[in-house]
Amino acid sequence: MKLMMENLTLWVGKYPKSIIIAIILLTGFFYFGLNKLEVSGDVKSMLSEADPVRIAYDQVDETFGGAKYAMIVMDMEEVFSAGSLREIEQLTLDLEKIKGVNTVRSITKAEEIRGVAGGIEVVELIADIPDSEAELLEIKKRVLSDEDYVGQIVSENGKIALIMVQILPQADEEKVISNIKAVLHKLDLDEKAYLTGDAVLDTEVDNIISRDMSKLLPLAMLVMIGILYFSFRNLRGVVLPLLIVVVTVIWTLGLMGYLGIPITPISNILPVILISMGIADGIHILARYREELSLGRDKRKALTRTIVFVGMACFITSITTMGGFGSLGVSSLSLIKSFGLFTAVGVGIAFIITVTLFLAFLLLLRPHKRELVRDKKTFLQGTLVKWADFVVARAKTVLIIAGLLILAAGLGIPFISAESDFIKFFPPGGPVRLAYNVVEDNFGGADIIQIAVKGNIQDPKILRAMEHLQNDIAEIKILSKPVSVVNLLRNTNKALHEGKPEYKVLPETEEETAQYLLLLSLGGSEQLDNMLSFDYKHALIQSRVSTYKSSERAEMINEVEGAIDKYFDGKAEVVLTGTPILACRMVNLMVKGQLQSLALAILFIFILMVIISRSLIYGALCIIPITLTVILNFGIMGWFRIPLDVASAVIASIVIGIGIDYAIHFFNRYKEELAMGKRVEQALKITISNTGQAIFYNAAAVGLGFFVLVFAAMPPLGRMGWMIALTMLFSSMASMTVLPALLYIRDRHKIKT
Repeated sequence: MKLMMENLTLWVGKYPKSIIIAIILLTGFFYFGLNKLEVSGDVKSMLSEADPVRIAYDQVDETFGGAKYAMIVMDMEEVFSAGSLREIEQLTLDLEKIKGVNTVRSITKAEEIRGVAGGIEVVELIADIPDSEAELLEIKKRVLSDEDYVGQIVSENGKIALIMVQILPQADEEKVISNIKAVLHKLDLDEKAYLTGDAVLDTEVDNIISRDMSKLLPLAMLVMIGILYFSFRNLRGVVLPLLIVVVTVIWTLGLMGYLGIPITPISNILPVILISMGIADGIHILARYREELSLGRDKRKALTRTIVFVGMACFITSITTMGGFGSLGVSSLSLIKSFGLFTAVGVGIAFIITVTLFLAFLLLLRPHKRELVRDKKTFLQGTLVKWADFVVARAKTVLIIAGLLILAAGLGIPFISAESDFIKFFPPGGPVRLAYNVVEDNFGGADIIQIAVKGNIQDPKILRAMEHLQNDIAEIKILSKPVSVVNLLRNTNKALHEGKPEYKVLPETEEETAQYLLLLSLGGSEQLDNMLSFDYKHALIQSRVSTYKSSERAEMINEVEGAIDKYFDGKAEVVLTGTPILACRMVNLMVKGQLQSLALAILFIFILMVIISRSLIYGALCIIPITLTVILNFGIMGWFRIPLDVASAVIASIVIGIGIDYAIHFFNRYKEELAMGKRVEQALKITISNTGQAIFYNAAAVGLGFFVLVFAAMPPLGRMGWMIALTMLFSSMASMTVLPALLYIRDRHKIKT
């Protein structure tokens, strides 16, 4: 390895300008890949295309003309006024003209089944909007007394109307939502109309991701500039490390663009991570380069020694960091898998740029006069010298305090719960949350479960099973009144029997059912097309869900699946799907993937450390600081009731991937000093006071880089930012307290290894 690093320095020293030109050309190539980047906040896209839950969702989407809806909440003083109804009517007509919209359901477009001589007719609930107060009052009484309308398209108090816009499967959702907003603006309804629904939430997430990237990226860069200037106090100490991260970010995101990998709510932070981590190797190399120059060595000799000793450590840390993030590749969630894999790729790119472009510039530039100053101790170095004296003198005390802290953290771990409350990705008080709350309070929720039934839908046994299932669903706390072809058939039967309530029941025979369905089809029922396939072999039951909490949704899913087993039992093929089911599936895979990735990351790093140190004991000692940090992370989550969601699920892997670097750099310098004949106490003190500075600046850069996420528009990402910043502090402190204390106790009787 040492020879490889020496040869690398010689090679870069031979062709520095050629290397710089080649990297500039490659950067230009990847820059054009940025134009191909897409943003995706769609829950469905977070699951594998082969996932059975996603397959079922896609089948419903195709069979019934769209599984996604945009919901428009019309907050009015009185829905049943001539002015309000005309606004709703005009809005409905304009929405139907939008490309990508399948159907629009509103109070002015709602269907009513009426009996006529020889059959039925399907008419609009409000065919003509009257001006008479008496007629309007009559319509109000009729609508609010019918369960098919109240709580479905108009609130119980008659003050809020809901318009349901069904979006076609292959439609451009973003464009559809944009056109809906344009219609609302044109009709001057911005102040009284609010948008929600799964299609709207997906689009809003995409917009937030784009806005956050444009805001957080420059902020992270500013933080890095401040840290680098504070660390090195000259222009090159700022510009050269920043050059590494700029090139790294362009290459990584450009590669994602060329490969068609979208930016998700998690990979949204990838540029911030690469900026925070990308300067790490640069900081360690510059710090050691300065130290070598201050000892009187010439530029080439100083760089060669720096790359041989620190460059080798950087190579090892890059491998371990890539392993930490790469472990996320075992996740079944595409958003976590792509985040982990491309962060690992970015770390590898950062190392390549560091030992080529960065080294080439250092070889071409003359050393700065500040770098040639000898025996000048900084305030930080003086503090670390005192810290080293304390750790060596009080090694056992340090370990006892660390043990008590870990014990306290461990007691909080059982309080962790897995949640995926997606509505919390939106700021409280914002229009998205406001609309969601209105729909939840008045219409049973903005999200929809779908139960697809496959079989001979005209069979009375299947219809009765659907009816029983709907009755049970109506009793589940977080579900609203379900609707399906059962509702249409009962209303048809009632209409055919002069509107008598006792006839609002299902037809008794298959022949009657076929006749009723034919009448509905001839009558032009639009609702029928959304509930039943043209061949009468697929039916759909839909019910709104009033919460985004995955724990409550998981309980609901169990109840619904139990009812399906109870009533169907082989009568038909039944599949439960919808966005809530996709989200719960995601939570289950997230928890499973978290455990797998953590185990894989720790095992990989342990094996690598054993190989590097050539000692089972040293390998175990080096992973203790990061293991303690992971326990602290989960302990904080437990004690502060921070849920395990799509944001917090990746924190532990980030901590392992980045935090192990500190232990590796510390151990590498410690072994170097021992090899030079230093006593254990001397080796530890030199390591803490010299490498400790680079660790401090590195942890500060990474921690503050992540801390900028507190300014993200999505609250879970803000929480993720301060948690990672805190764990970086823990990890760096553990590497400069717990690790040296363990090494001192292990090696104190040795003079050299």
